Amino acid sequence: MMQPHTPKNRLTQAIALALGLSLSSAWAANEIKDINVDLLPDGSTQIRFVMAEPMQAAPSNFVIEEPARIAVDFPDTRFDTANKLRTIDIGNVHDLRFAESQGRARAIISLGQSTPYEISVDGNNVLLAIQNTNTASTLPAATGTPQSSDDSATNATAQTKPAVAAAPQVDFRQGVKGEGRILVNMPSANAPMTMKTEGKRLIVDFPSTRLKEEKYDVSDFATPAQIVTVENKGQGSRLIVDNNAAFENMAYQVGNQLTLEIRPVPAPNANQNNPLAPKTFTGERLTLKFQNIEVRPLLQLLADFTNQNIVVSDTVTGQMSLRLDNVPWDQALDLILTTRGLAMRQNGNVMFIAPVEEIAAQEKARLDLIRQNETLAPLVSDFIQINYARAQDIAKLLRPSGATGGNVGALGGAPSTSASNNGFLSPRGTITIDERTNTLLINDIADNLQRIRDLVKKLDSPVKQVLIETRIVIATDNFSRELGVKWGITGVNTGSNGTVVYSGSGAGTNQMLSNIVGGSVTGNMIPGSAPGFPSNPSNRYNINLPILSNPMGTLGLSILGSNVLVDMEISAMQAEGQGEIISSPRVLTANGQAAYIKQGKEIPYQEASSSGATTTSFKEAVLQTIVTPQITPNNNVIMDIKVQKDEPDWTRRVNDVPPLDKREVNTKVQVNNGETVVLGGIYEISNINQLDKIPFLGDLPWIGRALFSKTFKKSQKFELLIFVTPRIVENGMMTEVQNVQ
Repeated sequence: MMQPHTPKNRLTQAIALALGLSLSSAWAANEIKDINVDLLPDGSTQIRFVMAEPMQAAPSNFVIEEPARIAVDFPDTRFDTANKLRTIDIGNVHDLRFAESQGRARAIISLGQSTPYEISVDGNNVLLAIQNTNTASTLPAATGTPQSSDDSATNATAQTKPAVAAAPQVDFRQGVKGEGRILVNMPSANAPMTMKTEGKRLIVDFPSTRLKEEKYDVSDFATPAQIVTVENKGQGSRLIVDNNAAFENMAYQVGNQLTLEIRPVPAPNANQNNPLAPKTFTGERLTLKFQNIEVRPLLQLLADFTNQNIVVSDTVTGQMSLRLDNVPWDQALDLILTTRGLAMRQNGNVMFIAPVEEIAAQEKARLDLIRQNETLAPLVSDFIQINYARAQDIAKLLRPSGATGGNVGALGGAPSTSASNNGFLSPRGTITIDERTNTLLINDIADNLQRIRDLVKKLDSPVKQVLIETRIVIATDNFSRELGVKWGITGVNTGSNGTVVYSGSGAGTNQMLSNIVGGSVTGNMIPGSAPGFPSNPSNRYNINLPILSNPMGTLGLSILGSNVLVDMEISAMQAEGQGEIISSPRVLTANGQAAYIKQGKEIPYQEASSSGATTTSFKEAVLQTIVTPQITPNNNVIMDIKVQKDEPDWTRRVNDVPPLDKREVNTKVQVNNGETVVLGGIYEISNINQLDKIPFLGDLPWIGRALFSKTFKKSQKFELLIFVTPRIVENGMMTEVQNVQ
């Protein structure tokens, strides 16, 4: 017996549904007869849908951001062509495919990246103009009245002016499958946006849309989203969604309403990843009590109870007895499969059950078919234009060094083979590089080409650049003061005991004695007989304590008396100075690329060799910055940086070769975008107080300091600071990005 469910008959429902679909398709009022694709003069791609009957209004349409898609719904319309997939590869358009359901035809256009588009009706033609990526600023936004998709109910007339708009509203809703939906009213149908994930956080930037700054707590909705934060960023806004678990995200826009959908990531089946891990069962509980029941009817009962689609292989046979009381239905199914040696494979919403050997044989046959397809499928050639990277670098990633089964070569040259793994090409795939046009020519099976195109699209992206500005500031503050004195007494005295001559030096007394002995001066020296005194004043100074520097001011005094001459000279100097030298080298480099900039001179000097010959060598005295930046995901900048400033000191040169004053810092630092950091600094203070005096006399009160000593005082301050400011440059413009912690 089985409790508490009554089996349902789904056959009637399936027949009715199939009949309804066929009838709705048969009674479709319009048809798409043909499709034409043209490249317009402005660079945009125009897709023209030729209808059997004119349409009264533009069909509803919406956009999917990732992957980039445009969906156009034709109501009461069917597709009158057998080929429902067309490869276009014109401009920004890759391919076009059709799907029909309940009388409605949907055209899905795959794009290289999201760009503005315009849809209009011209008689029996529906015109869809899709702008190319390099002319995205010239085409108006989508017109018409785009309507919502199956799971959205927003109608909005598209705008044609993507300017900064007034603050739209942000709304949050819960989906039927536990997903969270954030609805943002955009100023136009194709307002630019970028979306990225960081761990459990979703970050959406709107560079030209201004949103009202708010913070929403949405944890009560039982979705992965917990906190939704809207903040301003430059001229636009940033929307941050903090989630409590791993998530999957999708964005699509219908008219002016952008929908951000956040879905929980399904938990992996522990039995598939690790057979030894404990199994968890969450199905509805049931009770099974059977004696010798056939396995096939038992599986049919489980299918009826759980409303699951189950297909049982004809090789499943046998009977079993079981008694299960109030157990989850998925646990009961697992027990039945394990007991009878069966295995299950899920294909969409259908479970296929067969013996383990049969499942293994099918898997092996499927793998053999894939390998056979790679071996026998025709090779297709495709050109891929590389825009930002070097074609050689992309080719090395697609076919790494040492890969087997494929070739990488230059255009016109022999390809080179390798030996380790297949890379991203099939064993028969080859890559040829045209360095002149920076293009890859890939020859591989068709299934592999689209995968390679998607990979190249992600790899071939513009690299951010960093402008590093370094400022080296040298500040000095000098003060010095000197006081000096020179004085002396010169005279002659003739008495009964002889003549006494005194002066400041032996040379002075010698000159005076020579004058007396020579008879040029006789008797007492009286005022006016100046020739009797030494002509050089320095020979007359008894105390000689002058200042060392050039005096800024002097005062001389001479007193001539009877046979006596008194000389005095007082000198003084005071100097004050402040200086500031600022050097500011700047260098712009790509993320992760080393760069340096330097300016200076080379100083020649001679060296003698062992043979006796002399050679001239040069030594650099430069100002330079060497830096390797690395941009983090939250727009900080990590820098390996070396700043050096060397200056020759010609005042201390030896053999006309000056020594170098070196100032250098070598470090690794992380800085926020646009912020300034001090890498290092040196601060020096020098104070000198000097007193020169004559012993004993210089210690006399008052007159000792004035007549028998000189003073020297010097104070010097030196400060060196090195500042660094990194700024991230994107698309030739500085970015002011708020950091995400």
